[in-house]
Amino acid sequence: MTNGKSVKDGVISLLNKNKTDAVAAWDYLKKGANDMTDGVMIDGKTYPLFFWRSDPQIEAVARNAKNNIGGSVSAKISGMVERSYGIDAFLYKELDAAEWILDSEIKKITAYANKNAVTVTLLMKNGKVALLELGATLPDGAEEQTRYTAWGEQGLESTRVVSTKVRPQSVYLFSDRAEPYTFNDTTKELYGLTLADSTAAVAVYKALIGKTDLEFNLERDKKLRFYIEKIYESDKTCESVEIQGGRR
Repeated sequence: MTNGKSVKDGVISLLNKNKTDAVAAWDYLKKGANDMTDGVMIDGKTYPLFFWRSDPQIEAVARNAKNNIGGSVSAKISGMVERSYGIDAFLYKELDAAEWILDSEIKKITAYANKNAVTVTLLMKNGKVALLELGATLPDGAEEQTRYTAWGEQGLESTRVVSTKVRPQSVYLFSDRAEPYTFNDTTKELYGLTLADSTAAVAVYKALIGKTDLEFNLERDKKLRFYIEKIYESDKTCESVEIQGGRR
């Protein structure tokens, strides 16, 4: 077992484990300052990477919101990322997550923004409601802290229990210092990677083996950018903005 140090190491480990013949040329592109998300380059073409759709905790909320809580009625996404990540990129990610979790396109947006923070209420076409409370306010280098919760007719599904304030790690090792070392050992192939990097590695791997519709990602990218424009329109006019939805 090797100790992976990067997203690319994790992808290569997954490819080797599954004896997968990847495409002739690929690369993982870390999000830059002006980008909305990470990317994956395959045979010279770059695609946006919706890595959060490979996060097992968010996947569980999206899955159980459809099947195990009596039909979802609303969702709340609240969290913070480091300032350098950017509030627009954070919105991009969570707008996609909201439609995914509630299984519907957005019908109406009401938003209030203040520099690096924004509150957005989304009315979905299926009548469900999502609330986003987001801030790009953490110091650079800080780990993202976001909670995803869906409420249904028979219960709720959340990525964190009520008393949990920060995202738990898989392993806490107390050894030669006061603060523990933390590890993600959900699979041995991703040993040594952070939770964020292991999620990105899985997302790239899925793209390489054809389990991700990359043309959908290109189409979706345009839609999410359009939503962000409408958020600022709502904030500027202090009015709700109607949206014509697209493919989720």
